[in-house]
Amino acid sequence: KGVGMIDAPLGRTPAHAKDGLLNIMAGGDKATFDKYEPVLKEQGENVFYLGPLGAGHTTKLINNFMGMTTVCAMSQAFAAAKLAGVDRGQLYEIMSSGPSNSPFMKFCKNYAVDGVSDLGFSINNANKDLRYFNQMVSDLGSRSLIAEGTSTNLSAAVEAGMGSGNVPEIFDYFVDLKR
Repeated sequence: KGVGMIDAPLGRTPAHAKDGLLNIMAGGDKATFDKYEPVLKEQGENVFYLGPLGAGHTTKLINNFMGMTTVCAMSQAFAAAKLAGVDRGQLYEIMSSGPSNSPFMKFCKNYAVDGVSDLGFSINNANKDLRYFNQMVSDLGSRSLIAEGTSTNLSAAVEAGMGSGNVPEIFDYFVDLKR
């Protein structure tokens, strides 16, 4: 019937959505994308055309794998600092002065140092996305041990009753984790 279709998952936080500053990762027929790109640009600051149908969701899963793995690693770093008696504020100053600096680090610092949970992406959602990422990698005939580790930690935090919390709150799980 001449109807086109694109997949266009979203990235960034709820605050970005309110301000029309989302990242939109679109896949599908290029002519259909071109037709609807102006509508997408009303909702997103960054609109990316990524190729055939499905490329948007594939890219989002890869992006979320990287982001949630980063949040888990940084949250565990802050938890190790707390357990070792290291000043977490100073640790943040050191880490953010080098190549590890990122918006995710700031979200982790906001919770682990300042007690402010402001990422707006739940552990449940991160856990779901990591399951999907691992399945995608498996379907591609490969395996991601890093993603499996992140997924294990997210799943354990969900099992510990923390699923509705924002991802940087996994810091609490790491602080309480016992052998």
